[in-house]
Amino acid sequence: MTIPQHQTPRVGKVLRRAVDRYRDTKGRADMGSKLRVHRTITDNLTSNLRGEVGEIITTWTLWRSLRSQERSLQTEDVAKDMQNKQLTRLTILTSKLRDELVARLWELSDRKIGRLNFHFAAVKLSSFEKEARAYAKFIASHPFRKKRNHDIRHKELPERWEDHRHIHVPYCAILRALAMALRVIKAIDRSTLGPSAPYLWREVRKKRYTPMAPPKITYMILPHYRLSDAERVEVFKLELAAGLDSWSAMPTRVDDRAAVVMASKKWGLVALGSGVLVLPQYPLQKIEHIKTREAANTSGSQS
Repeated sequence: MTIPQHQTPRVGKVLRRAVDRYRDTKGRADMGSKLRVHRTITDNLTSNLRGEVGEIITTWTLWRSLRSQERSLQTEDVAKDMQNKQLTRLTILTSKLRDELVARLWELSDRKIGRLNFHFAAVKLSSFEKEARAYAKFIASHPFRKKRNHDIRHKELPERWEDHRHIHVPYCAILRALAMALRVIKAIDRSTLGPSAPYLWREVRKKRYTPMAPPKITYMILPHYRLSDAERVEVFKLELAAGLDSWSAMPTRVDDRAAVVMASKKWGLVALGSGVLVLPQYPLQKIEHIKTREAANTSGSQS
């Protein structure tokens, strides 16, 4: 189309205004994103992101269990299977759980600030951008997004019946995406929680098949799981070597005598001579007394 010469300045002015409006809108959006990143509490983001990964893990364990039951009921007689109401219910449930896996795994790869995804965490922590991009690249290499948008959420409707297609995400892709998501969140926890993260993840793994309701709580409270005495000593040594923790002077009574001992408040440890006394409870606020006279009854009392 040819624009008349006398209208050219007017068209140029309209285009400039459109570009200016776009720049203003984009600038406000960028400023809003930066403000959202700044205002979001790091622990709030990492805990809820861990909870989201935990929900995916729980969905996967449920799907595997129900899928096993479904297969045990299937026969070579398709007509008979269609009349089996229990099998039908299991098929519906396993299909929905699989769709849930696909949708949530894709959402972790999204790049919107303010949503629970690895990109938001990478921007907030100024780290893990490489891991977030690798995860997003893998998700994009399989039809996770297409499956979510056409069959699961915010469904896009084809214009004609013949345009409908079955979209399949292979099980191996789902499994690998889950493994990648787990590695990323563990790396984030290792950075934010320190050397205790691997030990705490071992504890939460024990609860994988007996989660709380909702399941995300099982993973969100991961930093508060109790470690064994030996693990607490190991973690403290690692934190001490990394400069993340130190001994603190705490007043107490040792064998009924006033004394000041060096302790780790975070892990409930007390340095006594060349050894370490592991107290029953932690973290410490104060130590009431420590008895050392009777070797069989060596113990500490604290609150």
